[in-house]
Amino acid sequence: MAPLVLLTGATGLIGFRVLQELLLKSDYKIRITVRSEEKAQLILSNPVIQKVNPGDRLTYAIVPDILAEHAFDVALEDATYVIHTGSPVPVPGFDSLTQVWKPTVEGTANLLKSSLKFHTIKRVLVTSSIVANMAPMPDPSVTVTATSRVTLPGVPDTFSNVFEAYVLAKITELNDTDAFIEQEKPPFSVARVIPGYVYGRDELVLSADEAIAKSSSCGILLRSVTGIDCPAPIHGGYVHIDDLAQVYLKVLQLDSAAGGLNSFGACSLVNYADAWRIVEKNFPAAVAAGQLKQASLPTLPIAYDSTVTERALGVKFRPFEDAVKDVVSFYFEKLEAARASSS
Repeated sequence: MAPLVLLTGATGLIGFRVLQELLLKSDYKIRITVRSEEKAQLILSNPVIQKVNPGDRLTYAIVPDILAEHAFDVALEDATYVIHTGSPVPVPGFDSLTQVWKPTVEGTANLLKSSLKFHTIKRVLVTSSIVANMAPMPDPSVTVTATSRVTLPGVPDTFSNVFEAYVLAKITELNDTDAFIEQEKPPFSVARVIPGYVYGRDELVLSADEAIAKSSSCGILLRSVTGIDCPAPIHGGYVHIDDLAQVYLKVLQLDSAAGGLNSFGACSLVNYADAWRIVEKNFPAAVAAGQLKQASLPTLPIAYDSTVTERALGVKFRPFEDAVKDVVSFYFEKLEAARASSS
């Protein structure tokens, strides 16, 4: 019988692409967690999933509240592997404490705690972020890696904005996961996948308007080349979504004792000023027609090194040009599909 992978966060950019990777490039059975039946059908009815026709390889478990005690117990039954991508992104308007901090920190802790109950589990992958490896205001003269850690003086009772909550939550969650491994000494191995900002085709998006409006890294990039300024600098580190999905599958299958490596950064450095130059080079007609317009996308400089991941997994991360081309091409695909359906 094929091993069962429990995947959280399949309704997000990373989780959905990891789901595709598992379905297309492995023989695993996959059980996704969703908050509702409606969310499950959103995944199962997606054209990309329909094309794969996974049958009984893909099932789901409804977990309405990841903070509830025993929330993951039913979902984890018979699982061999766990991939946790189900953490929130800093969406403007979210409540910093209840919609960002608690799901990130306490939700991950809840999943790890529940995993201790199931002796079938061999390996757990936890998704972090490069912001967890560096100070809230990074020093670009200091190179950090996936093994870098930040010690916080304490956690504030309140947060000034959702992004502050997101950064501090990611730092805390990464440190808490380290502490869990040290204190609990789980019978399964735990690995962290630590991506930069993620760009590429977001197959959960079904229209051009949704692509522009979505509160995601792809949405930020697309808005910046369609005339909408990004209000604040973003970290100058990225990964292509296809490369990241490959990292998850390789880390899942990696011998847990291989070199003692358990933190895998997936990040290449970028200056976002390059985005518009890439657009002008690859989409000159759309620029001339005014379909693409330059806007501000400021870069927060960082120094991050993921070469250890590339060597350990035998991967080479794609250039930023590929990411920009895929985001913009996907947008035009949706525009064309809308025109075709209305004609």
